Amino acid sequence: MLLTRMVGARPLLAVALKARLLPTTLHQYLTGQALPPDSATLEAIGNACGANEWQLDTLVETWALQKNPPAELDYAGFTYRGNYRRPDGPRGGDAYNAALHEVWLRTGKLEPVAGQDQFAAEKALRSWQLSRLQSDGPLRDQIRRALNHDDFPADPDMLQRRVAAAFPVGHDPDPTPQALHLIGIGLLHPDAAMRRRAFGLLVADPPPVADPAEQRTLLATVRDTPGPDWSAATEPADRATVENGIRGCYHLCGLPPPESIVWVDSPYTGVLLRRLAAPFFEHPLWNRTDRFRDFGVVESRYPDDLRSRIEHDLKRHFGYQGVPHYFGALSDDDLRLTWGATLIATEPARARRALEEAAARLPEPRPVLGPGDPPPADNNDRYYHLDGQNLASWILRVTARVEALTTAGVAIGDLGERLSAYRDANLAGPWWPSPRLVIVCERPIAAGPGALRRWADGTATSHR
Repeated sequence: MLLTRMVGARPLLAVALKARLLPTTLHQYLTGQALPPDSATLEAIGNACGANEWQLDTLVETWALQKNPPAELDYAGFTYRGNYRRPDGPRGGDAYNAALHEVWLRTGKLEPVAGQDQFAAEKALRSWQLSRLQSDGPLRDQIRRALNHDDFPADPDMLQRRVAAAFPVGHDPDPTPQALHLIGIGLLHPDAAMRRRAFGLLVADPPPVADPAEQRTLLATVRDTPGPDWSAATEPADRATVENGIRGCYHLCGLPPPESIVWVDSPYTGVLLRRLAAPFFEHPLWNRTDRFRDFGVVESRYPDDLRSRIEHDLKRHFGYQGVPHYFGALSDDDLRLTWGATLIATEPARARRALEEAAARLPEPRPVLGPGDPPPADNNDRYYHLDGQNLASWILRVTARVEALTTAGVAIGDLGERLSAYRDANLAGPWWPSPRLVIVCERPIAAGPGALRRWADGTATSHR
């Protein structure tokens, strides 16, 4: 053994003292009864013996091969070998890839041998890693502790709803990182039912897409006038219905309901309250650009994931031509709360009181409202929001298509339930969701031509 040759005839006690080891421990290392726990211990012994840099490198490399001998695996017709001296490599950013990476670290850093179909071999290796993760309870517990994930869904149904909200299951060829993260958390769950559901979501086949002829036939049955448009409604909103719709959206996304729903009199007050309540909005819910909002680096936004999922379902049944486009006062192409108009306080003192009253309804710890009149809202309106009653015409057109599917006896899953909750949540004004808090705007008290509106707190839109 290299370590034995390095110590040679030197006094065992002297080497042990210099290396800060017990003589009995050093004797175990020299006789092969035990391996040093780490390379630092080896380097301390080598330095105590006067080893040079080349000798230390050789000593550590030899120890590494003894500590972690190369592994070999035959699986699914492929051969894999491991080399423990290579760097660990980056861990996946989502819980699924991170978990499989931990399996790789703990069971052998295996790679397909040369001459095999690399893509097929890597796919088979991932299948083996996944089977180990499912069948080896102690290994799974180790990985769960190493990754320290504690945001487990409450039950398998909630897991499925959260994954479905993260991406339209079956409509995209590959899950998004967010969906893979949720699936990975499910695969690590202590409960077997949760693990089975997570695995089922991972291997689920996509639902079939209707052929073009069926799509044209279905689209021909859609009614032109599905119902009254509430986009310009000025009577007070049914707050109970709106709040139930918001909670339904959370539930259908596999999320617990918000702790507080705070109503404000206008989008102007809503924007300023959203700025005051920034700590409650640290974690985005339904939009991948939300996290960048306060930094002012995003000029446009995607539709909220709730609406995107509805649109994906409709594309599967009607094709791309059958999905209504949304154009409204709250545009997808920018983040302004008004299109071609500016939010102003026509009665600053009244607007100030409305903001104070709304701030007093926020959960603890409540933010401190500074002195003076509220500032103009047009500089603060970049926060992510859902569009409220401005979505009415889009919702009505989507409703007509869902009714056509139902009449034709097409299986639509929970599409109708999701659309119903989404419609109810958007019966009032714009609203800002977060894990703990939702801010909702009341409808205007008067609506003029175009985007001109007036609200009860002395605020309005202006073209100036």
